[in-house]
Amino acid sequence: MRILFDNGIFSHSEFAEGAIKKQEVLLGDIRQTVEIQGFTRKPPHREKEYQDQIDALFTIGRLIKEEKVIAYDYIEIQFERMRDTGKNQVFNALQGCEIQRCRSPLERSKFRQSINLIDTISKGGKKDRKAGIDLGETNQIAFYKWLITLGKEHVDVLIQHATEIGLTEFEVENLKNIDWFQFVCQRSGSPENYPDVFHLWTAERNGFDGFLTLEKSLPNLISRINNEKTREITTNIEVLRPLDLINKLGIGNPDPVPMEKDRFYHLHEVE
Repeated sequence: MRILFDNGIFSHSEFAEGAIKKQEVLLGDIRQTVEIQGFTRKPPHREKEYQDQIDALFTIGRLIKEEKVIAYDYIEIQFERMRDTGKNQVFNALQGCEIQRCRSPLERSKFRQSINLIDTISKGGKKDRKAGIDLGETNQIAFYKWLITLGKEHVDVLIQHATEIGLTEFEVENLKNIDWFQFVCQRSGSPENYPDVFHLWTAERNGFDGFLTLEKSLPNLISRINNEKTREITTNIEVLRPLDLINKLGIGNPDPVPMEKDRFYHLHEVE
């Protein structure tokens, strides 16, 4: 199965966090306390069901290595990964997995450019505004808000100037089908959800089998849209959570997490 991975899949695949253990040692006749660096498992999520989904990522990693799942990300997911502070490969459920890169329906940089790198990699939502981030028009939400304002006359003008803008044939075709993205955004309830809708559109336009996420709201959103009797927009994309995906592939029980709770791992144990 060809699956686009949400950023949350990558960030939650990191199960370990750095830790320091204090230990007394005897140096000659002197007893001293030294600090030993290592790792412990991250605290579990407050919701057991959500943690069960996270734990299933080790099974997802195995399925990628067995080539039963072909995993993808793309530039917008990569921007989101740049905002994370993690990148710990110790006990990472996706360590050693090959992640393919797919095309974005529309490359944001072709329409919005700025020397403000922080704005470019920002989501542009409530959290960023509360943090006082200097937001402009190049962040994700600002770009997606602009996309949903495009009418047919605007799309026609963009297509007429496709060469000057640098649009590929793939992007031109996506502009012609932008009503899918606009429709789902309108049903999503808030601009805060627009980045996820763009990810869904990416999976749709690349012809993938599904979109893997830890979020509960996205599967419900697609289910509501597909159940609307008067809908004009349909989708073949399945929005799957990790346990959904492994069950779909006929795996009853996920692999155990190879990291014990409340245990300190020395550096030599994870090399």
